[in-house]
Amino acid sequence: MVELKLGVVTWVEGTTVRFRIAEGARVERGMLVKIEDAGRTFIVKVVDFKPESLLSAAEVAVITSKADKGERVQLRDRDLRLYDTAIGTIVAQIDPDGEAHGPTSVPAIFSTVESLDRDVLEKLGLHTGDLPIGYVRFGHEPVDVVVALSGARVIPHHVLVVGGTGAGKSNFGRVLAASVLHNKGKYSLVIFDCESEYLLGSKPGEMGLAHLPFSEEYLFLVTGRVSRPGRLRLELPELGEERSIPAYPLKMDISRLKPHDFTLTGEFSGPQEELLWLAYKQFGEDWVYSLLTADSRSIYARLGRLAGVNTINVTKRKLKYLVGDGDIFCRECDYDLASAVLSMVAKGRVVLVETPFATEGEEKLLATIIAERIFRSYEEMRKKVPDRWSQLPPVLIMVEEAHRYLSAQALGGRGEVRENIFSVIAKRGRKYKVGGLYITQMPSELMEAVVRQALTKVILSLPTRPDYLMVINHSPYLDEAESEIKTLDRGEAVVVSQPSGFRFAVSVKVFSYEEYCTRLIEEEKAEQVLQAPNR
Repeated sequence: MVELKLGVVTWVEGTTVRFRIAEGARVERGMLVKIEDAGRTFIVKVVDFKPESLLSAAEVAVITSKADKGERVQLRDRDLRLYDTAIGTIVAQIDPDGEAHGPTSVPAIFSTVESLDRDVLEKLGLHTGDLPIGYVRFGHEPVDVVVALSGARVIPHHVLVVGGTGAGKSNFGRVLAASVLHNKGKYSLVIFDCESEYLLGSKPGEMGLAHLPFSEEYLFLVTGRVSRPGRLRLELPELGEERSIPAYPLKMDISRLKPHDFTLTGEFSGPQEELLWLAYKQFGEDWVYSLLTADSRSIYARLGRLAGVNTINVTKRKLKYLVGDGDIFCRECDYDLASAVLSMVAKGRVVLVETPFATEGEEKLLATIIAERIFRSYEEMRKKVPDRWSQLPPVLIMVEEAHRYLSAQALGGRGEVRENIFSVIAKRGRKYKVGGLYITQMPSELMEAVVRQALTKVILSLPTRPDYLMVINHSPYLDEAESEIKTLDRGEAVVVSQPSGFRFAVSVKVFSYEEYCTRLIEEEKAEQVLQAPNR
């Protein structure tokens, strides 16, 4: 990164700086520049542009008329009377001792504006986290400085990822999963993959989590590809290698389900929840099967007429919607994937749950069961055995299409708001090291509290105004980011993360997963060579 003069400060107010762009200088929206004054270095993020003109209306009319006719236009004292300015926000101040902090003063007018060199950029600490996600971006060009989130602080305070169709949400998800895997047990991540794109990629030639060499130890797969617990052997033609991944069948015995597994889906009203508990007390382990198969009048009689027939009918229909046809939630199959997942989470594994053929109801129930077991286990351990709880890894639970679970409509519409497990985690998970990774293309439909409580936000290309305004209005540092968000290309993001120590909205070029995966593979092989005994 070569230092270049970019302009001269012409006006300062608050944290806003305007500077005249030097002749021939290239300045882009989202770019970081520096201003040195009185031993201090001010870091300024360019947010917009404004041309300055001292031409009269008559002069403008004459010049534009000549230009329209193709005539040569000569403007006297052009550089004095017509020039471009950039508008920026001071995002950090570095004092003579080298410490970076929020701005407490401003540079003098007529100070020189220069491009940012690598040493100064690194003082902002954007690279010091342990979950790399991409490179710092100036305009549309990435620079060779990594942006990394701080996992221990970011995970409990939730992550919101927003972007339109094709913006790169799935690519970001795989990149973040690879970074968690690379930490080898320090954190846990639970992924619900309804498109089968995380394990091997979404199409031939792509890479997935199985391509990472440490996946054999730190990835745990729940899938319909296996019929019993064990390992799944995968051929990886892209690498000329194979992997053996720990795997568990996508099966859950319905006798292991409890009423709270259903109530925390948010699907049931108060009277319907009471019916579930009545049935559980009356029928024991067979309560779900009994509700599904018995005649409503028979259930009404066996429950002592404590639940109405209409309530029983509606509850039976909702149960059927959630448990499906027995492909995942089976009877007498003796599998308990929720307990298997919880065990792996406690060991710091990335848990990948593949559900390509599940119905929407089965997906919802499965996600609810797993999330509820994790949250309840972490909560109980903190209260009862805090020493053991402190040793548990922070866990992040991915929620694709988050608006399906965390919108006002999903939580009860205009009537009484009903809790589900994800709204519980959004409000209380930070106390127990349980975070949510909320991914959606429609953030405007999310509950405001969910957007506000996600202290790390990754904003990819988001074309609709209500959606990006929802994120801007409930996030720090985004007041001036609207223009940049509207011009983002695929894979480009604006990232805010107070837990990671970011003091401004960082312009990021998210890693291409294939390139990042290849780099991690090469680093792992180089490390193995160094650790091998000398021959």
